[in-house]
Amino acid sequence: MIRIVEVKALEGHRLWVRFNDGLEGVYAVDPARRGGVFQSLLNPVLFKAVSINDDFGCVEWPGGADLCPTSMHEELAAEERRHDAEPMMVRETPPAKE
Repeated sequence: MIRIVEVKALEGHRLWVRFNDGLEGVYAVDPARRGGVFQSLLNPVLFKAVSINDDFGCVEWPGGADLCPTSMHEELAAEERRHDAEPMMVRETPPAKE
């Protein structure tokens, strides 16, 4: 079962998270897009009050907002795979002019 073991609130409504399998990364919460109970997270003081629910291994906030750790993990893992698959660009040094 995927669980979040560490979380830190970052600027821009983002969370740095570490999962129990070692995967870590930055997750954009985007409360304005999510709407509903997440709207309250536009308040930076409330957003920084994020914690980990010990029973479910999810992140949660006062007022009832929470995020599924499995969905967060899948999104971050997919982003990591995309990043790993990007070809590296190699720039050759032009020959020196004589």
